[in-house]
Amino acid sequence: MKIILTGNPNVGKSVVFSYLTGYTAISSNYPGTTVDILGGKTKLAGIDLEVVDVPGVYSLSGESVADRVADEIIKKGDYDLIINVLDANNLERNLFFAFELIEMKRPMIFLVNKCDIAKNRGINIDFKKLEELLGVKVIPIVATAGIGFDLLNNEFKNIVKNINDYIPKISVPDDKLDKWKMIGDVSSKCETIVHKHPTFLEKLEVITTTPVTAVPFAFILIILSFYFIRFIGEGLINYILDPFFNNFYMPIVEKLYSVISPGILRELLFGKSITPLEGFSVLTTGLYVPFVVVLPYIIAFYIVIGILEDIGYLPRLSVILDKFSHRIGLHGYGSIPFILGLGCKVPGIFSLRILETKREKLIAASLMFLSAPCMPQTAMIFAILSKYPVKWTFLFFIFLFSVGVLGAFLFNKIVKGEAQDLFVEIPPYHRPVLKNLLFKLNLRTKNFIKDAVPFVMGGIFFINILDVMNFFDMISKVFAPILNSVFSLPAKISPIIILGFLKKDVSITLLTPFNLGLRETLVSSYFLVTYLPCLASIFVLFKELGKKITVSVIAFNFVFSMFFSWLFSNILLAMGVQ
Repeated sequence: MKIILTGNPNVGKSVVFSYLTGYTAISSNYPGTTVDILGGKTKLAGIDLEVVDVPGVYSLSGESVADRVADEIIKKGDYDLIINVLDANNLERNLFFAFELIEMKRPMIFLVNKCDIAKNRGINIDFKKLEELLGVKVIPIVATAGIGFDLLNNEFKNIVKNINDYIPKISVPDDKLDKWKMIGDVSSKCETIVHKHPTFLEKLEVITTTPVTAVPFAFILIILSFYFIRFIGEGLINYILDPFFNNFYMPIVEKLYSVISPGILRELLFGKSITPLEGFSVLTTGLYVPFVVVLPYIIAFYIVIGILEDIGYLPRLSVILDKFSHRIGLHGYGSIPFILGLGCKVPGIFSLRILETKREKLIAASLMFLSAPCMPQTAMIFAILSKYPVKWTFLFFIFLFSVGVLGAFLFNKIVKGEAQDLFVEIPPYHRPVLKNLLFKLNLRTKNFIKDAVPFVMGGIFFINILDVMNFFDMISKVFAPILNSVFSLPAKISPIIILGFLKKDVSITLLTPFNLGLRETLVSSYFLVTYLPCLASIFVLFKELGKKITVSVIAFNFVFSMFFSWLFSNILLAMGVQ
């Protein structure tokens, strides 16, 4: 049996999909999370099911890309059952799309999600009455807690036997005004509102959307996040991971080092030194850097971003940034690719689909590549700068973001057009669910370890091969004029620039054993973040935006990166930083 999962944006559809199929995608509390059409398989009541997660839309007559895709899937009719998810907090608005589905006269079930939040806000729904008025089976659920899915499972026993009984029994008016009157009538008969004093989260909603208080709040939140990440990261390193590595792992490596006789094999495995931060040892540096130096900051970052996603702060950030975004040719939604790009550029590129014009996509892509290092890169920047005062980390990110904004501003002036107005639904704040936070943290951390550790170890092994074969000298001679004269950087880091193109998210880690000075660390990190998108991003960019835009973004970014790396180096030299 084939099922399509439908609903308005941000009703919790992706959580329902994940629960049904076990699909390990990360669901976030802001529109645009589900960019692709997701498909999965599951079994309910012994029935094999194919589930398709349709993009969230408000209407089948919308004009966005998501609207057109959803309209095509739903009207094509290549499915047996519709499961439509509604938000209990916005029932009246959700019913417009539900009525459009009812007009299709296909078998369907309605899941009313977020019932716990609605109850806390004083919204009481008579689900039996709602079911009677709509002529559709209605099941209340709390998707994040898995509540109500047992009822859905039981319902499938009846669906198999009598699927035609799930075709809606009511008729919907063709006239739009009459349709809204009917929706109002349904809502008034099954929904009652009990007055309650505003909760802390409701008061916080006002604070974080009122410009006078929202901007200072965002600034303070960023500052606190910086300190939290550094506090957690340094705590994990100093009190857990570093002692464990030195006391339990290093004795094993030292014994192995003494067993292997001097020669090419020992040089390939251990480099010039087995001390993790002094040489390029595959067995020490290759594990110490990703697990001890970087992983603690990865964990801290993912805790912060997970809380912000779950609580629902990110849509409010889009609203706060809307006025600023218009000045660089975007609306507030243009911040979503940037925010997703802070995790990984690939989903950031996919989320460009929520922007309507090529001009907006071009500007948003440039802003993302010039000023949004991915999460592993950001964690590595924190790690590599952790031995210096925190002001240098602030300076790095302020410079990075300022250059990105300047680049987007120039694109806005070069490419003619105007930014569209922002219309965005702001969901109520949610209390973060520990289970969801741990799930996201576990999934993201495992993905980092799976991707980073083999690359770091392989990269170090590759560097040792170059060193043994004296290729280092050849590569250094080619890059030395540029690195020395333009950026005042040592030529010895040139192999990292090559490796950085292949795997940017962990390339900064490989700077650690070079013992660079503060200025060299800042400039080389900035260049590695901005000079080229990673290989995976380039492939996805070609697929999503085409050859012309991809080449434009890459060329523009490279020129910008070269110039501002030079400028950054000279500013630091003028400040007396070596």
